[in-house]
Amino acid sequence: MHLISLLTCLAAVSLAAPTNFLDDAYDWSDELADFYGTVSQFISSAKHNIRSPDACDISKIALPSYASGLPGPTGLKPVYVALGRGTQNYTCASSSSNTTPVAAGAVARLYNATCLAANYPSIVEKLPSIAYKITLPTNELASFPPANIELMGHHFFFDATTPEFNLNTTPDKQDGIVMSKKQGQIAAPSDATSGKYGAVAWLYLTTTDGTIGNYKSVYRVDTAAGSPPKTCKGLPAAFQIQYSANYYFFGE
Repeated sequence: MHLISLLTCLAAVSLAAPTNFLDDAYDWSDELADFYGTVSQFISSAKHNIRSPDACDISKIALPSYASGLPGPTGLKPVYVALGRGTQNYTCASSSSNTTPVAAGAVARLYNATCLAANYPSIVEKLPSIAYKITLPTNELASFPPANIELMGHHFFFDATTPEFNLNTTPDKQDGIVMSKKQGQIAAPSDATSGKYGAVAWLYLTTTDGTIGNYKSVYRVDTAAGSPPKTCKGLPAAFQIQYSANYYFFGE
């Protein structure tokens, strides 16, 4: 899909959105209005050369400015940007106020926002704050609103300390597997969409053995929600918190 069509889909999604997209939880918030206002501005200013071969020039992709608090991708090139939507998972040793939730990985679908990130970074930065409020499509391979972007993979944990990103979605879409290890983090910015308990940290990951493809680092940025409550009072032994984030993949 070329970019002008993608932007048109963004603007038209309110006419073809899933039922839960316009429910009471959404209620056309200020952030949603701002999102569609930004989309409309880009559509109005789109140039006729949007179909040109360099319309999706991934070399233009850059991390959000706040990510300067993390080690930079020095000498590396952007490969993909994915919108992640899923859950952060936690466990509790007991349901008392004397215990605190312990992180137990994450599970998320990844949607390909690469061309949007190359051309419209301000749109991409807004996606997680809206996406975490939307239920994942029941069809595993369906595109995801509000950007109608295609599934590009899945994020989960291979073991307790190894985040995995499987970018092989169909026999025709085999983009590799990224095994990683956390190397750094910073707290989400104060204006991040917090959900009920706060936005999870921004992360810097490097690849480890088992990676398939020329990937070297991954950044989790633009996080929305995902943090647990401060204590385990009244909570089950295992629980999930909805979240969304953007993931930037870099390679040589």
